[in-house]
Amino acid sequence: MNPKLIDSHKRTSIYDEQDFYNLISVISDIKKLVILPNIWTEVDNLLNDFNGNHKNLYLTKIVNVIKNTTEKFIESTRAANNFGFQELGLTDSAILEHARECQLLITSDSKLSDYANAMGIKVFDLVKYKNERIICDN
Repeated sequence: MNPKLIDSHKRTSIYDEQDFYNLISVISDIKKLVILPNIWTEVDNLLNDFNGNHKNLYLTKIVNVIKNTTEKFIESTRAANNFGFQELGLTDSAILEHARECQLLITSDSKLSDYANAMGIKVFDLVKYKNERIICDN
């Protein structure tokens, strides 16, 4: 939408504009992005509280991104059988199940990142990357 809103939105305020550009660089081609329905629900729950013009822009942008990415469904029973289900929960277990087939898992959840790393899955951890960037900048 507008990268300048990132650090002022209550759900994304730990990030800044540079984090956005770093994420876009990692994604590189939005058409290669695979999203689970569970994630779209989480994204919408986190961000669908804009008002006025920002609300209309959010709706336009989210619909466009949904249309330009691939959606992959993982059955809840499959996710619930994942070894990390008890500690990670349904959505993260579904992510782990699908991540076995992916080139890269992008997350800001350190616990999920740890599980994925233990499984040999390549991970871009937004929080870890941000923390490393802050350390390097100082």
